Amino acid sequence: MIPIYSISKPFLAQAVIALDVPLDAQVGMFVPDLLDCYKSRVLAELLNHTSGLDDYGDMPEYRQAVKDGNPAWDREFLLALASKRNHVNPGFRYSNIGYLLLVLLIERETQLPYFEAITKLVLSPLEIKGFKPWLFRHSSIPDYDPNWVYSGTFLGDPELIAPSLLKLARYRDESIGLNAGITPVSHPNTGFEQPGYGLGFITDGGWSNSVPRFVGHGGGGPGFSLMALVNTSNWKSGLEYSTEDFDASQAITKLIKKIGD
Repeated sequence: MIPIYSISKPFLAQAVIALDVPLDAQVGMFVPDLLDCYKSRVLAELLNHTSGLDDYGDMPEYRQAVKDGNPAWDREFLLALASKRNHVNPGFRYSNIGYLLLVLLIERETQLPYFEAITKLVLSPLEIKGFKPWLFRHSSIPDYDPNWVYSGTFLGDPELIAPSLLKLARYRDESIGLNAGITPVSHPNTGFEQPGYGLGFITDGGWSNSVPRFVGHGGGGPGFSLMALVNTSNWKSGLEYSTEDFDASQAITKLIKKIGD
């Protein structure tokens, strides 16, 4: 079992959808006592990284604490420290802070810890297997506390990560549609022709009510880099992962060749 890092985001997004809460509502309606810079953020915008929130990954204090192998801070401390960031970012701005707010939402609504909430809302209903919680240090990265991943993550069987993402993508396609909420991503050299992000999935295409050609997600942190992709025309899926850093766009290009028609 290996850390999947942010490949967990499509499952978290699906858990929020499964709660059947209005996605045009502000997160502060469901999570009390948030700081002012967080509580007015709209759920749909948190899901699509368009809420304006910044990220915490490049905060010097965070990077140093992780590098030193320290235990993770509690969430309240992280949110207070991150509140000093610029949270007025136009368009798409990838934000793990935003997904932390969604973690707090599903935990409060279900009264369950993160992985148990994901299991109840998504994994069990869709009969997805091959994942387990990641609460303690992994043998491959013994100096890293997984609780530094405030946006939520878990461990996955490398053979089942891509098939599980495919099962989730097919369910999304048959329910609200894979093009629901897609927003354009202006980053160059993504490996996609028409990059976007739609409620927890990275996407290629999907404009004008068409189905995205590819959906998936990447993940990365100490010890592992991953990219999982689903081809929606033939419903094939694939995973690239390494114990070293890799270029995400190159991984996407390689996967497109592997699972293409």
